[in-house]
Amino acid sequence: MELELSVRDVEQSVRFYREGLGLPVDDPGTDPGDERVHAHATWGAWDVDGADGFFLLSLYPASGQTVPVSFGVVVDNLEDFHRRAASAGATVIRDPQRRPWGASAAYLDPDGNRISATERPR
Repeated sequence: MELELSVRDVEQSVRFYREGLGLPVDDPGTDPGDERVHAHATWGAWDVDGADGFFLLSLYPASGQTVPVSFGVVVDNLEDFHRRAASAGATVIRDPQRRPWGASAAYLDPDGNRISATERPR
């Protein structure tokens, strides 16, 4: 599965996601045949049928107006994630809340993308 975000500033988004949220975003660069400076974060193993749960998050420069998207992440400690997100400049749209099915919160990144964070069951 892949999620491609169109962002106004790739470097800023890399700092936000990597340093602010702790996601494994690589350094910005180009690929053969794709000269746009961009960055990726990956989880799981890249295989033909996706059986290993591969996920690719791509940060590409916007070519005009951005269209915000929503996505979620699972975190080990929601309070730690919340502190990091707020310190990184995320707009908090829902503070951490404990609910019968678990704890979650929601944020906006610098480009208006909505990120929900759910704490992994302990």
